[in-house]
Amino acid sequence: MGKLIKKGTKGAAANFITRQQALNKLQISLADFRRLCILKGIYPREPKNKKKANKGSTAPATFYYVKDIKYLLHEPLLIKFREHKAFTKRLNKVLHKGEFAAAKSLEENNKPVYSLDHIVKERYPSFIDALRDLDDALSMLFLFAMLPADNKIKANIVADCQQLIAEFQAYVVKSKSLRRVFFSIKGIYYQAEIKGQTITWVVPYQFSQNIPTDVDFRVMLTFLEFYRTLVGFVNFKLYTELNMTYPPKVDETGGFHLDEHMPKGNRQQQDEEEDEELDEFKSTAQGEEEDDTLKKIQAASHEAAELERLFEGQKFFLSRETPRYALEFMIRSCGGQVSWDPSVGVNPPFAESDETIRYQITDRPSVRNRILSRHYVQPQWVADCINARKIIKPSLYEPGAELPAHLSPFVEAKAGDYVPKTGVESDAEEEVEEVEEVEEEAKPKKRTAAEIEEEEVKEMATVMMTSKQKKLYTKMKYGIQQKEDEKAKLEQKKKAIKKAKKAAN
Repeated sequence: MGKLIKKGTKGAAANFITRQQALNKLQISLADFRRLCILKGIYPREPKNKKKANKGSTAPATFYYVKDIKYLLHEPLLIKFREHKAFTKRLNKVLHKGEFAAAKSLEENNKPVYSLDHIVKERYPSFIDALRDLDDALSMLFLFAMLPADNKIKANIVADCQQLIAEFQAYVVKSKSLRRVFFSIKGIYYQAEIKGQTITWVVPYQFSQNIPTDVDFRVMLTFLEFYRTLVGFVNFKLYTELNMTYPPKVDETGGFHLDEHMPKGNRQQQDEEEDEELDEFKSTAQGEEEDDTLKKIQAASHEAAELERLFEGQKFFLSRETPRYALEFMIRSCGGQVSWDPSVGVNPPFAESDETIRYQITDRPSVRNRILSRHYVQPQWVADCINARKIIKPSLYEPGAELPAHLSPFVEAKAGDYVPKTGVESDAEEEVEEVEEVEEEAKPKKRTAAEIEEEEVKEMATVMMTSKQKKLYTKMKYGIQQKEDEKAKLEQKKKAIKKAKKAAN
């Protein structure tokens, strides 16, 4: 007879623990437990069999891994939480007695202070790990930087968020890391590439924000507390790798003055060494067969280099109705120079009357007193140029004109999808399309020999299918046909709108 196993010592019952059991084990309140779990990155788990995990009970419960709770037992923050609880009791006792001077002294000298530095190092052993998890952190910081300070959100928290995001954006501008931009209903989506990692975040539009009443700000502020520490670490690392002073100094225009410690000659020497290594790599690779991965890397590198110099040597002026900070960030990230109206920011680099200004960005239906030497465009033009990696015709984005479709650069169109025309297509391409439309209407297109052969191969393959495979193939064809019909309807609608516009003109 084998050895009897005591119930609850193996399997799901031994691997999972309920939230109430975890609270009893850690001897902390529910609020502190939630806060600790958020900071440490520990989340509830869903066992396959809840009844076994709950040792036969069917009562609803929230489960955690036992090993995660054991891990929390040795967390230094637990001691700080207990110290804070004792401090709160002492402070309340003094306040109830009306000894306000003693309460102020107690808060200034005896309030427990803790740091989250060790948690950041635990959760992100390498710098690349921290960059991979930066998307949510940046989005949260940008959100709180736009909110007004009140009794829930302290002014120092908002100021710290504004400082951290300004430092990060200054780095992106300096390193020319911006890759994509998209204006959406939720806000402006940005994508940057830093040390081979793609980082995407959303920035709310600069409108007056109302704080909702149905949001639990205690949970959000706990996440924010960790994210502030994380972004501070990341900013420090990024700046030191570029040999720049951290934190950066604020210059006279309200931006950051980025001091670099590396002498100019050393930077040039480093660049020359990198070029030599690249040439050596190319010469070595010439004797071998170039695979698709190498070609993709080279194409991406070429695209990034073109984007970094997209607005190089060009001057932009931002009218006061345009989003200054967003456009300034985009243009400077691509090498351009930006100025603005004095009513939206102090110390503009150059005046609106400057004759060397090439582009003026405006969001009004019409512009009076135009200067012939410059182009007037709507804000979408900047984003579309960045996504297209080239300067698009400014005439398509004239003030008051109907803008081309602004498609998300984060979504890839699949075969059969309807893709509206963007500003990348030129008038010459439109003329070619019109000629093709006339030719298609004049005579039906004949099938080529290759197309006929392909159809015969498909028919032979269909004959060899089983009945089950034929049913599945029929369903697939029906779905594809529906998509093509929808695309054809949209194309016909587009042609009808074109004809109506021509007739109206």
